[in-house]
Amino acid sequence: MTAPTLPEVSQAIGDLLRQEEIATLATIDDDGAPSASTMHIAADGFSVYVHTFTYNRKYTEMLTEPRVSYAVAHLGSYEERFQVYSLQVKGRAKLLTDPADIGRAVQVSTEQFPWLADTSMYDNIKTPDDYSQQVFFRIDPISALWTDNRVRLLWRTILEFTPDGSSATTMRPYDEVVGRRTAQH
Repeated sequence: MTAPTLPEVSQAIGDLLRQEEIATLATIDDDGAPSASTMHIAADGFSVYVHTFTYNRKYTEMLTEPRVSYAVAHLGSYEERFQVYSLQVKGRAKLLTDPADIGRAVQVSTEQFPWLADTSMYDNIKTPDDYSQQVFFRIDPISALWTDNRVRLLWRTILEFTPDGSSATTMRPYDEVVGRRTAQH
């Protein structure tokens, strides 16, 4: 299989973000130490929304240091290892304070997670200024590592995104970026 193009990788990333609802989110504490949490993510293009509570560690950490990272993957059994693909994103988290933005996060989450229809989880979301304990952050991508074993085992590429995170602008071979030597053909 030939290496996919930037539009093909962009499509595959969008599909993954809409299909997989669980990611691992890494934040940075006041001492510069990372911490990770398993989170639901809801995709809006290449940006994702995460829902949390104001009394959680990650809330304070994202307010203090908006640089975050998350990883999401389509995994399988050992026999399915050639069908595994994943995304590791370095991004910037922004607390949503505008009611329209919060409404968009609720809408996207409800569309992506059918099980939300059977809950009242988002029925009373308010703005943070209204002393709501529930909040949403939007994470816009800055760069990402895309791994796709469907291309070949351990095929990887590095992507850069527009400043607003709305589209991928460049795709560079992983081995070139990290300075890894490859076999000469």
